[in-house]
Amino acid sequence: MNVANFANLFHQNSIFQSGKPLGQTLSQQPANDALRRLSENLLAAQDQSKDLKARFDTFELSAEAAERGENSKLEDMPEGLLHIYLNQCKVGAHLSQMQETSLMEYRDRLSAFDQTIQEYQDMLDGKAELPKMMNMEDAAMLLERTKAAREQFLQKGAAELNRVSNEGPTLEGFLGKAYDLFAEEAERGQGDTRWQIDPAAGDIYGEIDRALASAHKVTSTFQKGASSILSELKRRGCVQEGEDFSLDNQDADAGASERASLFQDIYQEIWSMLRENSEDKSE
Repeated sequence: MNVANFANLFHQNSIFQSGKPLGQTLSQQPANDALRRLSENLLAAQDQSKDLKARFDTFELSAEAAERGENSKLEDMPEGLLHIYLNQCKVGAHLSQMQETSLMEYRDRLSAFDQTIQEYQDMLDGKAELPKMMNMEDAAMLLERTKAAREQFLQKGAAELNRVSNEGPTLEGFLGKAYDLFAEEAERGQGDTRWQIDPAAGDIYGEIDRALASAHKVTSTFQKGASSILSELKRRGCVQEGEDFSLDNQDADAGASERASLFQDIYQEIWSMLRENSEDKSE
């Protein structure tokens, strides 16, 4: 299940359905205001992140480039081994792309939280008008709840990302003896391409961007390996069914709507926390 935004998540839990407000004494309008703002700010963050993503999606490898001798070392490799390495590269690229997608999702959600927090703070500071059916107490309450939800997502989301990085594919592990054919890191003696997110970093967005750059480097290396191997198999005329592919049609977000979010359990916990807080206020 893809969590496109917080509104979708909470909608699935009936939070927007009539007769099921967050709390009896808290009007439904203030409660939904936080969710609406998070949803709108998330969409804005996703639009902004498209430019960031474009900076990483610059890898291109044409058939002409491959034919200029880049796979000369592959000419001596047995056909069976080429098929194995091709599959390894394609799987590695897919897993690494999933890491990139999760990192971008983490970045977008944090941006939505931060923007929503700023909007409530502006209300309290008199820089923005209060929405109808809301008072200063409502705004202060929603500000604190949003801050708490943001901190929970920051910490637990980073833990999930770091787990995925530790368990994810490595160039040397997936490519084996073919590692030095494709990995620039091998030439520089920098074989460790794992990344980590420090939730206590002063610049959390810079922290995420560094992880994204590292993850994309791994994705590109796997793609380069797959493209070079495929070119060699085509030269020999022994491409098997399902092995051919085009980098032009690959996208880190492809199939995202069919996959569960890495942070799905965290979203559920945040929704439960918001609901419980509202029920406490109603008592």
